[in-house]
Amino acid sequence: MEKKAPTIKEMARTLGISVSAVSKALNNHPSIGLYTKERVERLAQKLNYVPNQAAIYFKQKKTCTIGVILPHLTDHFYTNILCGAEIEAMKNHYNLIMCQSYDSLSREKELVAFMQKNRVDGVLVAASKETVNFNHFRHWSRGTFRWCTWRGNRGTTTVTV
Repeated sequence: MEKKAPTIKEMARTLGISVSAVSKALNNHPSIGLYTKERVERLAQKLNYVPNQAAIYFKQKKTCTIGVILPHLTDHFYTNILCGAEIEAMKNHYNLIMCQSYDSLSREKELVAFMQKNRVDGVLVAASKETVNFNHFRHWSRGTFRWCTWRGNRGTTTVTV
């Protein structure tokens, strides 16, 4: 049977302190004393505690992830865009999820739904050859979600934001 990953709730219960105190200690908050911080850190190390990034993203209301949908990675134009996007993402503490549409509108729509389900913060899309409108993105136009599409390559690019 696989052992369950420790949580900050379990750590708080073990140490007899609040969940908030454990969280603050793990995040080096100045309001937590050195004694408490050291106790929390020792227990975290003993339990091999790893923060639940999904819970952190949920609380922050962002995933620090940008989706990228490209027709093909075999085209150096798109791999150069991917490299540039990743460099900029890393500078801003973001990660990329990269998918290929293979120039298929139906695959592009599946990938857009996948990105939405995974709560990416934005999407960069090189539209497929079959894409004639961007209605499958319109429902994301509300709120803070951002998307950018472009079509064409090597000097004939059209960008929609």
